[in-house]
Amino acid sequence: MHGKTLWSMILLIAILETAAMGIIEDSANKHNNYFIVGVVIYSIVAYVLYTILKSGNVAITNALWNATTVVFVTLMGVFYFNESFTYYQYIGLAFAILAIIFIEMDNLIKLFH
Repeated sequence: MHGKTLWSMILLIAILETAAMGIIEDSANKHNNYFIVGVVIYSIVAYVLYTILKSGNVAITNALWNATTVVFVTLMGVFYFNESFTYYQYIGLAFAILAIIFIEMDNLIKLFH
């Protein structure tokens, strides 16, 4: 799978997973059954992941997916659910962003040369 296609798919599953997580969190807070929508979205995430893994590297795919989702879910937690984070948690978020950069470093170097 080419870099742009891989990133498009990674962003898709990260956005879908963030939406699913938000729906499930909101449903838990409001004690309703809308979490089922989140479960359905997670099944879509699984299908897209399956599509990626048919031609992708499982280790790289998982690392990029997890790091990207950490960033998106953190932003959702802060801005939608008004969660607060400690100094150390923000440092952890910075490490997740650095992980994405280092995993993609070869591609970034090619982009700028």
